[in-house]
Amino acid sequence: MLFHKRIFAICICLLFLLMVVNQTKEQEVSLKPYGIESGIIEYKYSGTEVGKSIHYFDNYGNRSAVNLDKKNQDGEVNNGWIISYGEYQYIFDPSKPNEGLKLKNPLIEWLKETSGGDMEKFTEETYSKLGMKKEGTEKFLGKECIAYKGGGDKMLTWNGILMLFDYDDGIGRARQEVTSIKTNLPIDPKYFEIPKNIKFSDLPFFGTDEFESEDDYDEDDEE
Repeated sequence: MLFHKRIFAICICLLFLLMVVNQTKEQEVSLKPYGIESGIIEYKYSGTEVGKSIHYFDNYGNRSAVNLDKKNQDGEVNNGWIISYGEYQYIFDPSKPNEGLKLKNPLIEWLKETSGGDMEKFTEETYSKLGMKKEGTEKFLGKECIAYKGGGDKMLTWNGILMLFDYDDGIGRARQEVTSIKTNLPIDPKYFEIPKNIKFSDLPFFGTDEFESEDDYDEDDEE
């Protein structure tokens, strides 16, 4: 279950930290994770984890697919996919067809409920919980990015897209950075297809007692 825990943590982190809420002329609220309609982003990981990932998305990020290929300091491999359709996410490793996970993230509803308020303040408060605050802008790969800093950690975002994250993960320094970004181009629908040969189990909502109890069970089981 270590694969599931690590992928799930990444999935939640990206959703929670990078969600952008836009308002239409009709004052109807629509969720747009990114300010770009579509794209292909390549990331490099260094430090406590090494490897790469590729992120495909369209519909402003409401449909996305992330392919991970990483390894930590202990040599544990983290390979797999996260495919997202709006509020649903499918997490799987093709080599482990019986261990797929499906989840509905309650953070989506939370964001919908709070979107009628001061979202800029909400975003800054979210980052402040991680000990980071907005500190102007910085250039990265030719993009003017919003910079968040605190406690020696730094995060750069552009149109809601994570461009760089340099932080202490409790074990050592970790770094995730974009190496290539292509935007507003057609994305092959094949990347968003849910494999029919994967058996998906429903994962309890993040933050619920049921999720916490299952997580505790996994930790005990690993011992």
